[in-house]
Amino acid sequence: MIWGYTFLKGRNLLSPATELFTTYSDVTDLTVSSPVMVNGFKVGTVTKIKLNPSDVKKMDVFYLIDNEYNIPKDAIANLKSLGFVSGKGIFLEFEEPCTGSSCAKSGDEIKGKVVGLLGAMFGEDEMSNYSSELTASVRSIIANIGSKDEPGALNETIRQLEVISKNLAAISISTNKLMQQSSENIEKTIANIAVVTNGLANSNQKLEGIISNVNKVSGDLASSNLGNTVEQANATLSSSKVAIDELKSTLTSTTNTLKDLSAVLSKLDKGDGSMAKLMNDKQLYNNLEAASKNLSLLLQDLRLNPKRYAHFSIFGKKQEVYMMPDEDPANE
Repeated sequence: MIWGYTFLKGRNLLSPATELFTTYSDVTDLTVSSPVMVNGFKVGTVTKIKLNPSDVKKMDVFYLIDNEYNIPKDAIANLKSLGFVSGKGIFLEFEEPCTGSSCAKSGDEIKGKVVGLLGAMFGEDEMSNYSSELTASVRSIIANIGSKDEPGALNETIRQLEVISKNLAAISISTNKLMQQSSENIEKTIANIAVVTNGLANSNQKLEGIISNVNKVSGDLASSNLGNTVEQANATLSSSKVAIDELKSTLTSTTNTLKDLSAVLSKLDKGDGSMAKLMNDKQLYNNLEAASKNLSLLLQDLRLNPKRYAHFSIFGKKQEVYMMPDEDPANE
């Protein structure tokens, strides 16, 4: 039972073996019974994995190698992936077989190295070639992105971005020119503002004097006796109202007279009455013309000399005796 258990764990008790160990910084997916291989052939098995006593960030991996295989002391124990779902194994690499003291003995440490998934799949030489080809391809793709003959939405987008970039550059140049042309005007405007500000500062004393005068006038008005002045103004307004009423009455009488005259003229135009028969009388025409002139003079004199018909004074001023003007329209 013990032999069967250890055999299932990858160790044959009936076959002598050499126990070696290697220290790794990461042993993810490596388990006890993982294979140890040389050129793809299994030559041993991982027996235990434990923390390194001097550095807890490292792990010591112990494995048994069948005695029929001699492993050189300078061999490299590469920790590689066995596949996408098979975990990892240890691959021993060395240049030539060993003899005598150059071979590793039980308890010796073999230097180790962790190889990534791509390195395990392609090998270091192939990875270098693939990397060079991939780099060249990527450079070619990047160099041809946005070329005129390249199809695809990405290339079209890059071409549009190039056009937009050129337009933005042109707009930037135009803006710079506009700013340069406008800089002189802006400087002149700032200079004018400075002049206006200085003028306001210089006029501050005058403004203070004006405000002081306004305050003085307001004080004088507040201290003055405005009651009598208001009463006199009210009396003057009452007199003005009476005069205006009289003037309205006069204008009403004049309007009625004009209406009557219009009616008479209408009858004359129709030929009614004896007045129509006198239309051709020159003396009557002259009399009517004189009456019309006198009426016009009356209205004109009423407009130019209202004091002849209505007398009023402001603030109790004494009424003045009307004097005939030198240029009376009636004398024309």
